[in-house]
Amino acid sequence: MTRDAQTAAAVWELVEAGGRTAQSFGLSRLFGQLYMLLYMSPAPRSLDELAAELGVSKASVSVVSRKLEAWGAVRKVWVKGDRRDFYEAETDFRAILNGGLLLSLGKKLESARIQIERSLAMVEQSGGDEARRRFLRERLKQAEQRRKRIANLIDNPLLRKLL
Repeated sequence: MTRDAQTAAAVWELVEAGGRTAQSFGLSRLFGQLYMLLYMSPAPRSLDELAAELGVSKASVSVVSRKLEAWGAVRKVWVKGDRRDFYEAETDFRAILNGGLLLSLGKKLESARIQIERSLAMVEQSGGDEARRRFLRERLKQAEQRRKRIANLIDNPLLRKLL
């Protein structure tokens, strides 16, 4: 195997690892692969290049690129003489955490709070088996306590400073 082939294989191993890591967090495999491919690229890459290298459609790469951009993990850049969209990775993980990941998690936690409140109200208004209703009330209260602890943790100024 030539040195160029070895280098390409090493990069591809990282791209695959990025995909597996993203999946382990409930994200799409492509999400992790695309970020890692851009992270390992010395220059901005077009959607066409990314789609070809990953063996997926340009539309899929475009959708995932926009999500990564919303999280602050990648940014669209201009390349002189080319009208296509080019992207490069944000390499400051602190910026990614503070700019997108923690914000997204905060929104999901707020959505969970609303759903827990709705479900609790529905249980309170329902009739039927009181033992079942008591069990559901207790579980929903436990879920809200956990949700609140996580929300307080990510909003903690000390944690934000450390990140």
